[in-house]
Amino acid sequence: METPRRLMIIGLDGATWDVLDRWIVDGTLPNLARLRAEGSWGALRSTIPPITAAAWSTFMTGKRPSKHGVYHFINLFGSNGDGDGDANGEGELVSARSLKAPALWDILGHQDRKVLLVNIPLTYPPRPVNGVMVTGLLTPRNAPVFTYPAELSKEITDYKIDLDRFVDKTPFVDAIDGEIAAPTLTLVDEFRDMLEKRARVTLSLMNSQPWDFFMVVFIGTDRMGHYLWEYQSGKACDRPEAQQLCRAVRDYYIRLDEIVGELFHQAGDDVPTIVMSDHGMGPKHTKRVHINNWLRDHGWLKAIGQNGHVANPDGWIKRLGLSRDKIGRIVHKLPGMATSRLVKKAAAAAAQQVDFAGSKAFAIAIFNHIFGIRINATGNERDQVRAEITRALRELTDPRTGLKLVEHIYRGEDYYAGPFAQNVPDMIVMLHPDYGGSYRLGRYSSYVTELQAHTHRGNHRMEGVFIARGPQVAPRATPLPDLDIEDIAPTALHLMGLPVPEDMDGRVLSEILTPEARQQPVQTGAPAVEFWTNKDAGGFQDEVMSAEDEQEIRERLEALGYIE
Repeated sequence: METPRRLMIIGLDGATWDVLDRWIVDGTLPNLARLRAEGSWGALRSTIPPITAAAWSTFMTGKRPSKHGVYHFINLFGSNGDGDGDANGEGELVSARSLKAPALWDILGHQDRKVLLVNIPLTYPPRPVNGVMVTGLLTPRNAPVFTYPAELSKEITDYKIDLDRFVDKTPFVDAIDGEIAAPTLTLVDEFRDMLEKRARVTLSLMNSQPWDFFMVVFIGTDRMGHYLWEYQSGKACDRPEAQQLCRAVRDYYIRLDEIVGELFHQAGDDVPTIVMSDHGMGPKHTKRVHINNWLRDHGWLKAIGQNGHVANPDGWIKRLGLSRDKIGRIVHKLPGMATSRLVKKAAAAAAQQVDFAGSKAFAIAIFNHIFGIRINATGNERDQVRAEITRALRELTDPRTGLKLVEHIYRGEDYYAGPFAQNVPDMIVMLHPDYGGSYRLGRYSSYVTELQAHTHRGNHRMEGVFIARGPQVAPRATPLPDLDIEDIAPTALHLMGLPVPEDMDGRVLSEILTPEARQQPVQTGAPAVEFWTNKDAGGFQDEVMSAEDEQEIRERLEALGYIE
């Protein structure tokens, strides 16, 4: 009888080649350099949207959000079609219970493979697996049980799932007056402490628990991308005052690379290893596109009171001959004005409201530079309106630079096809990443305005990282194209000699395999849902999540810019 094949996956949340590549090339990260040199690699395309909850759920199921049901940290597409619940933080928070498709470890358990899972997002509350699980992001910081089996929680004492400061205080915003604060070495020290604790627990479990499939996710790479982007990308490192912080960030990555080497050594040279991220990272957008203003001025969107008088702050702004963005620039130059209660109230005050029923089309938020457009029409008229908007969007440019703003346009039913695609937008639009979407109707000087305040420095991009190395994997000097995050689960199953369920969206990445390994045909199996023991949400550990716990998690997600 053939010995079951093993596999190790190391997740680096939010990692990007824009950071790793230069340190791999100059020898700063020798272990990642070795894995890349001896394996196949490339940019790993994330989900739409490229956000942690959706992306890791797509990884673990091999399916897009429309087949597993998790689009965001909250209910992304409201059920009433008027934009409510669209990335505004008001929807119900997701959890492991939200996943409506079997995970990779369910399939492995069905095949009698032992799993060891550490810190994978969206695994709380814990549930039975054929092995051991330590839950990840969205676990309440004081959760009494965050493992399977439950008794393991009592043994893991010196451990952090995430930094408490993401609950207690946004790293770049001063708690007293809300002013933007400079990053400090203390923040990097806290990331380093979390990394060390994760490594100690992980290596101990690797040594004490039997496993055929092992996976750990390190989340500090994402957090540092959000709050220390210019220091890890090197953009700030030519300034003398930034040298110490740049060295501390570099030292963090050196230690992370050493831990990758320790995991690789403990797993064994003959165990295939995949290093991956759920999405990439880049500088936060600096400009906003007021897309609903644009739709209104092109005649597709109607505002309430558009043909009459409705009192709102923009009426006074118009009388003064100003625009919201010009007022914003003035306010942010005056000490203390940006944080005054009066100014905050005025900024949040409603301008014109969208007449959802009377509009042919309106935009809704998805995530940063990605938005949806809903069309109030059916049949041929719907297709005609969509075609008209598509043509106009392809010509939309920044009036100052002439840069075309739209990179990709998808039909909602094409990208989101599956049983959980109810109420998805008719169009999904991806802007150039230096531009974020803005959906409030108001008086602005242009369709494109400068962003006034930055509470964090980096934000998610579509292109993550992928490395595969092992006896079955061919070394390749150049990056491979067309790698999608939904491809990892079927590829993992194939590397372990197991059939791939026929209902997965992803494919086996046969191009990474050696000629000998390609001789083994891909086995296709029955849909995994047929043997999924958790399809009725049974078996989950009872949560002890108070209203305070949920509020803390929402504040953490707001601090990271995931919900507003």
